[in-house]
Amino acid sequence: MNKTYKPYMRMLSWLMLFFLIAPVSVMSQDTGETSPSTKFSKEELTQMLAPIALYPDSLVAQILMASTYPLEVVEADRWG
Repeated sequence: MNKTYKPYMRMLSWLMLFFLIAPVSVMSQDTGETSPSTKFSKEELTQMLAPIALYPDSLVAQILMASTYPLEVVEADRWG
């Protein structure tokens, strides 16, 4: 084994060991609080979603896809 990979392999083995041994409660990020579910009426939903209907479906699909990758959208904006 190459000497440059030895420290990385050691660190990887420690990480694997930690994740295998660490209890789930330590790794969990649950705060114990539950947010109340907000239910909107049909009229409220229509009012919120009506402007979206004005755009073509292909554009809405691209916007929804981009919303799942916000960091990449910011990087693309800065690049171009």
